[in-house]
Amino acid sequence: MPLVYVFVASKMEAQPILAFTTPTGAAGPKTTAVIVDQGENRFAVIITGMGIGNAKAKADAALGLGSPGSSGEPPTAQKPDAVLAVGLCGGLTQALPEQRIVAYTECLSAEPNRAPPVYCSPTLTEAIVGTLQRHGITCARVIGITSTRIATTKSERLALAKSGATAVDMESYEIISAAVRAGVPAAVLRIASDSVDTVMPDFNPAVNAEGGLDGPKALWIAIQSPLETLRLLAANKRAMDRLGPAVKLILQSNCFSRIGSPVKK
Repeated sequence: MPLVYVFVASKMEAQPILAFTTPTGAAGPKTTAVIVDQGENRFAVIITGMGIGNAKAKADAALGLGSPGSSGEPPTAQKPDAVLAVGLCGGLTQALPEQRIVAYTECLSAEPNRAPPVYCSPTLTEAIVGTLQRHGITCARVIGITSTRIATTKSERLALAKSGATAVDMESYEIISAAVRAGVPAAVLRIASDSVDTVMPDFNPAVNAEGGLDGPKALWIAIQSPLETLRLLAANKRAMDRLGPAVKLILQSNCFSRIGSPVKK
């Protein structure tokens, strides 16, 4: 039975997995992980928190890459057979509209002077895309970029698109980078909750050092832009409702029994 670590940024993004599975155990509280069995596979669902700092800390700890004394512990004693990052992303070009499901072929970092791109497992990515397409679910192969900032304006999104990326999120680069360093095949399955033309509140002043949101500051910004915030929340819910059936198909499939090694370039 393949063991897969599934990384999500929030409880909302974990719901498509937990909604149709029965947890069989919980890891230590430091990992925020839930163990579930589904079909031929076993999954450790790991909630990282939003942002690159949180994603790096949780991915490194889960995959045994953390320095001695660092917080967190592996969800299981067994090394995973694969890593899957699941959740929301934003569109950077007209080619990626809202509600489009995507699988990353590679991940870039928007931070200056960062390491080169990290590559998802071609075998696992093709298995995921093929499974979805056979069930009539469109899934585009894209290049993703991970940013420390929330891309709230069209100009910010177009600037990120100059890297060659079509989608943006705040966690995938750190998760895939950790998987590559650990020698574990990895893939990213996300859905665009907003497009290049979407107008949203600027929550960047509420982003803390770990890349997550400071609650009181975020609430104040939301109060100042109530309509945009409601639209954003509604779009996020629609996206996760659409992603749910796709995630269910993948978790119940044999994708993870056909995985290959991560690619280093």
